[in-house]
Amino acid sequence: MTDAPRTRVIGVVAAFEPGPELVEVVRAAIPQVASLIVVDDGSPSLRTAPTGPARRALDACADLGATVLENPANRGIAHTLNRGVRRALDEGADAVLTLDQDTHLDDDYVERAVAHLHLAAGLGLTRVMVSPARINDDVAPFWFAEKGLTLAFEPIQSGLVITRSLFEEIGLFEEELFIDCVETEFYLRARAHGGHALIVPGTRIVHRLGTPARWMPPRPLRAVLRGYGAGIEFSEDAPFRHYYIARNRLTHYRRYGVAEPLWCAVSIAKDTLSRGRAMLIGSHRLRRVYLSAAGTRAALRGETGKIPPRTLRRAGLGATAHGRPERPPEADRGLPELVSVVIPVHNGADVIDGQLAALAAQDYDRPFEVLVADNNSTDGLRDHLDGHPLTQRLALRWVDASGPAGASYARNAGAAAVDGDFLAFCDDDDRVSPRWLTELTAVGRRCSAVGGAVETHSLNGADAQSWRQMLPPEMPYEFLGFLRVSPTCNLGVWKDRFEQVGGFDTAYDRGAEDADFTIRIQLAGGVLGHAPDALVAYRLRDTLRGIWDQSVMCGEGDARLYAEYRGYGLPKRPWYMTADVIAYLLLRNPLLPTAITRVPTGRWLFQAGNLLGRIKGSLRHRCWYI
Repeated sequence: MTDAPRTRVIGVVAAFEPGPELVEVVRAAIPQVASLIVVDDGSPSLRTAPTGPARRALDACADLGATVLENPANRGIAHTLNRGVRRALDEGADAVLTLDQDTHLDDDYVERAVAHLHLAAGLGLTRVMVSPARINDDVAPFWFAEKGLTLAFEPIQSGLVITRSLFEEIGLFEEELFIDCVETEFYLRARAHGGHALIVPGTRIVHRLGTPARWMPPRPLRAVLRGYGAGIEFSEDAPFRHYYIARNRLTHYRRYGVAEPLWCAVSIAKDTLSRGRAMLIGSHRLRRVYLSAAGTRAALRGETGKIPPRTLRRAGLGATAHGRPERPPEADRGLPELVSVVIPVHNGADVIDGQLAALAAQDYDRPFEVLVADNNSTDGLRDHLDGHPLTQRLALRWVDASGPAGASYARNAGAAAVDGDFLAFCDDDDRVSPRWLTELTAVGRRCSAVGGAVETHSLNGADAQSWRQMLPPEMPYEFLGFLRVSPTCNLGVWKDRFEQVGGFDTAYDRGAEDADFTIRIQLAGGVLGHAPDALVAYRLRDTLRGIWDQSVMCGEGDARLYAEYRGYGLPKRPWYMTADVIAYLLLRNPLLPTAITRVPTGRWLFQAGNLLGRIKGSLRHRCWYI
């Protein structure tokens, strides 16, 4: 990059649970600045998965020449940026470029920004920040002009280049806002001190603004909503951010309403449209309404900082929705001496070969064995495994798990026969990825147990995929704000921890035995880690009868969990979540024309079965978990 004379630009990138995209952002930005500082905002996986994706991404950034700083805990975007800005100013920066971990710049972005700063200085504008003209190829919001230069209406933090003199005049970002609207407050404070935000002509950034969503209007409305036959596409933020947006924006309006009445009026109109749309036609509508109301209440009370955990619980969101405070990782045990893979099987002779082949393709370079726990199979499973071509490669053994029917009994029988010090559980009809054991054991070094992730596109058709909505790999499962849980189709646990809690509880005959097991691990003082790269291709139920039976079972299991762990802090389901499900079942009823409901029958059945299961489980276990 060719900076104008005496202009030293240093970049600051805020990161949280980064991945490979951060590395690409750093690769593109580092040639354009004098130096680049990456600040990680206390990513929990750096402690629970010390060799996981976040650590690899940060190490790769350091290899590219970036300075990497790490916050010991999640402190929010403002604190993270301020730490980087202070470091940049200490290193003699004349201007600071602020970026998010997913912001991609054009090759001449900083050069154009610096040229515009010099143009502004020549016109007597020194307390300025500059922002891109286009965001994702859309024109950035702008309004008036100052001395012939276009003013930004409300610049976003990604791509801002802020002069040192402006920081020295008005201070840094306000940390008590935590996240959302942090740059807006900085911008309004700058205007109050005579500063300006300028649009740099010809500049562009690529930056994710929420999650893409689509709403299909019912057919009767399409005559009114002409042009929307294919649905209305929009972006929506995570539900918990409605709390911060409502709280922080109301705080801004109260603070700057007198000085900026026009800006406040336009901002209220824009925000009402975008947030109101998400609350009306987006996902998790009632959660968004509740969190917006909670944020408004917090602003009226003058509350700041991080969203209270009780607010997340009342919204039916787990603490991981916001980067939960993690338990400290356990002492590093190192890699296991021997991993024992346990597969519970009942009449799986026709499907197990695919899973055995996937295990044989592991890139794990340490010893492991595979035990097939045969739970009353009548399809010749034992004969099928005798002399199996993968016997030596997998140290394959058949284990007699005949007795009470159920995968829990089979897993316990398999675990009793292992030689290894680390157990890895998977199912016979799924497929583990080649790095499954490598990633599972890497995270397991500092955890009592570790859950992996699942993907559903490899083994399932489009219909089955549309019936179940699974979490993305980077998001661990969590039981309504209580504790993390993990499915046993992808679970690792140290043998001594397994024996300490007594293995799986075979009394859980209607699902949730995996959640019960991982909850007991944590209540016994252990840590449950998450390994997003330990992927398993999960086979979904592909018949309506199958999806119904599974959903009823899941609902019954959840009710049993509540009955047993409410004394430990597991909260009730909020009433409005039940109301939302009932409204969904009534309005999306498959007896209505599909053109109106726009919901696959299997997805509707899953919701209906899950509600029925919770009712049955509540009656059976004498609790109220509907």
